[in-house]
Amino acid sequence: MTDYSGYCSFIRSICDSGDLSSFKSSNEYRGILEHVSPDNGTDYIEYINAYSDITEEGIEGFCKLNDSIGNPILTDYGFTKASPTSLRYIFHSHVIFKHIQSLNLTSVDIVEVGGGYGGLSLAIHYFSNRYNIHINSYTIVDLKAASDLQRLYLKKTIPEANIYCVDAEMFGKNIDRNNMFLISNYCFSEISPEYQKEYITYLFPKVVHGFMAWNCIEPYNFGFNTRIEEERPNTGGMYNKYIYF
Repeated sequence: MTDYSGYCSFIRSICDSGDLSSFKSSNEYRGILEHVSPDNGTDYIEYINAYSDITEEGIEGFCKLNDSIGNPILTDYGFTKASPTSLRYIFHSHVIFKHIQSLNLTSVDIVEVGGGYGGLSLAIHYFSNRYNIHINSYTIVDLKAASDLQRLYLKKTIPEANIYCVDAEMFGKNIDRNNMFLISNYCFSEISPEYQKEYITYLFPKVVHGFMAWNCIEPYNFGFNTRIEEERPNTGGMYNKYIYF
């Protein structure tokens, strides 16, 4: 179980000040997020090139937007300087959209458990037209401090998007949508078994399909028929998987 207390304390200080100028390069934040290695960034570029039709211009355009806030640590990849974490968001958005297309869905209500600062939500909205997928709504379930940061961040980057940030302490009880598509990248499998059970009880019945980037523990049956692949690239160890349902 990951200890988020220091992370939340740091985020609260950011939100109280309203200063988003440098949080991504702070050690207090990079212990949880913005810690993808430069080499893994190279791997993500290779996977984006191999498996998607996202161009270098598309990669650069998203990275410029996402990296324009928070002063992340950038790596020079030749055609662009970017945070390796931004490259992860691009590749994960591609993996998610290909799964949505495989389900013959053209529009989705997305619920994300654990949204960081909102980077994956930004990537999904940024690239949705490329995949001809309409995002009806996007709900992020997270700790209150993280939700406050997401509101600030996404208001600056995609103010027109239909995004809801809700308190994780409710475990989705207060979400009134059904037939949602669930995303949880490096969160659901990190939290305590007790919290996982709460999500399974209250949120998962409102979900029909989803994708998880899994870590920390061995995958188990959480109520859906799943397909499991190795994480690409492997960034954490033997339990790092992609889970589709």
